[in-house]
Amino acid sequence: MDDQLAPDFHILALSGGGYRGLYTATILRALEQSCGRPLAKHFDLICGTSAGGLLALGLAAEIPAADLEAMFVRQGKMIFGSRSLLRRVFGKWWLAKHSPDGLRTVLSERLGNRTIGDLQHRILIPTVNYSTGKGQFFKTPHASAFEGDARRTLVDVGLATAAAPTYFPLHRIDGHGTFADGGLVGNSPGLFGLHEARHFLGVDNKTTIRVLAIGTMTVGATMRGSSALDRGVARWGAKVFDLVISAQEGAVDYMLQQALGTNYLRVDDQATPDQSRDISSLDVVSKGATTVLRERGAQAARRMLGDPRYPLFKSHTAATPKFYHGPRKNVEVATC
Repeated sequence: MDDQLAPDFHILALSGGGYRGLYTATILRALEQSCGRPLAKHFDLICGTSAGGLLALGLAAEIPAADLEAMFVRQGKMIFGSRSLLRRVFGKWWLAKHSPDGLRTVLSERLGNRTIGDLQHRILIPTVNYSTGKGQFFKTPHASAFEGDARRTLVDVGLATAAAPTYFPLHRIDGHGTFADGGLVGNSPGLFGLHEARHFLGVDNKTTIRVLAIGTMTVGATMRGSSALDRGVARWGAKVFDLVISAQEGAVDYMLQQALGTNYLRVDDQATPDQSRDISSLDVVSKGATTVLRERGAQAARRMLGDPRYPLFKSHTAATPKFYHGPRKNVEVATC
């Protein structure tokens, strides 16, 4: 294998979901408390999309999961509340609903000037490069070909993966592209993590790969029986994005179950009809939403801690990864 790995290879996959990422963060905080040390030390690869990408970056930087949970609770309105009068008037038709300024401020406070190269744990963060029309994945330099990303700041990567259509503006990283939310290509990134392990990290078939995936209480995008079938831009609106991420969640969940069987553990919840009213939108930051997400997250964590598969994740210690570039480079790369 490419790295001198532990007998098993464990992947943490965190889904996107806007403010519903508080549900994920609540679970992560409980798991980290149970482990008694940074949760990232238990995973060989951390994948995260959109809000899950922000959490993945934080975990990989060994920011306490409790602080990441507090980021949503205390600064959720700053992230999803940057709406000027101009955005209130034109946000639905011409402008994104929210300015990125609040999110940028929060990420700068939490992540500082760190770059991907500063991280000591492997990450994979999906985005869509709108300059090329293709998915792009920000990664630590855990393969010799992964050189450029080591210089990208975590703030830039966070703004890129969280640039949800209609909710936030696209994010431009000068000279490298203009990026949209990773949920457009892979809202539930566990399948990408499995591919990364097999094809870029050289994890062979003799090694057991396990994936722990945590959702965001994604509300399945459906339509009422009385809804119009003939829809234009105005009728679709942000529901197109919600449908994309909802459909992806189900497809990836099915494929990982088929690929990994009992080595795949997914934690998520369906909101009750009453709770759905509180968390129906990605950007609703309210007392009701906060209560639902934290309470359901706490119960999900309790359920996971009692799952017979979870001790395998808790007892696992990730091997020290090889990095080929950046400040944490520990492998020499052949030069021309």
